[in-house]
Amino acid sequence: MSQQEYKWNELLWKPIVRPPRHCYNLKDLGNEIFKVKDTITKRTDFEIHNNRNQKLQCSLFEPVRMQDKPHPCMIYLHGNSSSRIESFTIIEYLIPANISVCGIDLSGSGLSEGEYISLGYHESKDVICLYDYLRENKGYLTSIGIWGRSMGSVTAILAAHYNYEFKVLVCDSPFSNLTLLCQELAKANYKIPNCCFNCFWCYVKSKINQEVKFNIDELNIVQIIQVLPQDVQILFLSAQQDDLIRESHPKLLMKLFRGHNKELFSFEGTHNSRRPVKILEESVQFVCKAFGQRAWTELQIQNTTKYSQTQLSKQYPLLRGDRKSVQPYIEKGDYQ
Repeated sequence: MSQQEYKWNELLWKPIVRPPRHCYNLKDLGNEIFKVKDTITKRTDFEIHNNRNQKLQCSLFEPVRMQDKPHPCMIYLHGNSSSRIESFTIIEYLIPANISVCGIDLSGSGLSEGEYISLGYHESKDVICLYDYLRENKGYLTSIGIWGRSMGSVTAILAAHYNYEFKVLVCDSPFSNLTLLCQELAKANYKIPNCCFNCFWCYVKSKINQEVKFNIDELNIVQIIQVLPQDVQILFLSAQQDDLIRESHPKLLMKLFRGHNKELFSFEGTHNSRRPVKILEESVQFVCKAFGQRAWTELQIQNTTKYSQTQLSKQYPLLRGDRKSVQPYIEKGDYQ
């Protein structure tokens, strides 16, 4: 293979699984103790290992007034070229509602280990491992839900498919099928006709399967959404001017999900634009209602199954948080 041929072959598959990585320093997460509006909040950083023995970096943000008291938690899952810093986009809305937020650098992203991302396939197992950690080490957490954007929203659906304990999902801009998404982008951005797309897509799938160890065809969320338990409650978010993941994707998933507690919020914006305040406030209302009042009064976990590494191995553009309302808090005397 000539150098030019190698270059073009790399351009076909690598941008899918190795987009620009968000590099940051731990200090970019801010102070460990800070104020969210009027709520004193504590950040605890920790490290877990996934089922592929990769180190993953995580941060749990908790209202100090709720530490060691029963309350729910939302795991936040970032997009394909982002990190746990993106968690700040929802922290300022969930923390005042006495809901903890757990951010994670998914494998292949941020400060976590991993060379490639997999757009939800391997990342969903990361989330299961994080769930196990929270259950073992934060026993006062009642319900644990997931809030994901783009790749993170697909990861949320896959995680709920593997672990039936996830009952509350917020899915911001999920794609319905990875092959369909790439076909749409190839046609819209590069004017590649479907017949040509099918030719190079076979190579792309083969190369990704070889290098990243997953089959793109398994990221058919249309099929997975139809077999989720019907007691899962899902809120879909969709930006009307999104030219990366069109509105047709979340609308289709909304239609096919068989659960009764589902909603779709559509709003003005693009894939990476800041979400409107009203949409985020209404999303928090959905989450609070879905958790139910008992989530703040008593533990609800029964017969929780730990998804071991063996079990998991057998199973099948950057949005930064707006931290203007997240104020550093230094006077420790008030909370000790």
